Amino acid sequence: MVMFDSLNRHLLPTFRYQGVVLAPEGLRYSPNPDIIHPSVIETDSQWDRPLARFLMYYAPHDVPGGICLAYSEQPEGPWQEYDHNPLIASDWMPHYRVSHVSSPHAVWNPEEQRLFLYFHGENDTTRFAVSRDGVHFEYGGVAVHTGMFEPGVSEASYARVFRHNRPHTKGSYVMLLMGNHKETRKIYVVWSRDGRRWTAEKQALIVPPPGTNQMGPGWLFAWGSRFFILCYANREDSPIFDPISDLYLYEVDPDLNQVAHCGMFMHHETAGVGNARLSDPCLIQTPKRLFLFLNVGRRLRQRIALAVADME
Repeated sequence: MVMFDSLNRHLLPTFRYQGVVLAPEGLRYSPNPDIIHPSVIETDSQWDRPLARFLMYYAPHDVPGGICLAYSEQPEGPWQEYDHNPLIASDWMPHYRVSHVSSPHAVWNPEEQRLFLYFHGENDTTRFAVSRDGVHFEYGGVAVHTGMFEPGVSEASYARVFRHNRPHTKGSYVMLLMGNHKETRKIYVVWSRDGRRWTAEKQALIVPPPGTNQMGPGWLFAWGSRFFILCYANREDSPIFDPISDLYLYEVDPDLNQVAHCGMFMHHETAGVGNARLSDPCLIQTPKRLFLFLNVGRRLRQRIALAVADME
């Protein structure tokens, strides 16, 4: 595959940082001063009376976590917190009782005419729930666990799921998640035909790029006839529990077998001088704009922000 310069000048439109769109301060449900992993989805006529045109799922990082919802009529906001968060808690008997649940990701499943919402709890297990309106959920089960991967993987969490028809028919859905392999977090790939039953690729797809030592899950998207993964990685010269993180871009083939490192996509200080992290990217496309939701701020003190690019 083709390698690209680290500035990615000709790959994607230029994003302009807009600022924070949702912060833990002032939220009714805010057990920790931190919210992470935005998952924004646009509703349509297939939904059963959705709250708004756009729904954002997010969660605190630490115990007890909780899968939460905000909603808006436009990606720029304003975003309004749902009155009865969390939608999904760490105790959902008789299905599970864990220390925390976090990292929501929503995808519409047209075959079932339902929203599938993936989340972790504990960190070695990714679960899912299903809904017709995006608010009221039924438990779906365990989607992925660490035993599905190569020996030494102790976490299988922070999943992102995409509808992606693989040319060689391994599945209609692909999951990119963060696997902790012997204390190094990498990106792993899992495939499914129905969004419920998953088959994992045993080995990691992407390892931390040069100068970094940990990385988070990626956002898969098509641009023209090409496919890319946007993800974050922590600088190796920063503290492991207070990392400095930047966004990186990779090009992949449609089968997600070949990977080309395109370089750094967005520097952490894009969100302001002194900002320590950019993480958890979520990309939404409308006819005229690309909206990049991401986390900014220090670890365990993060907020959800937005960058916007005009379509060219």
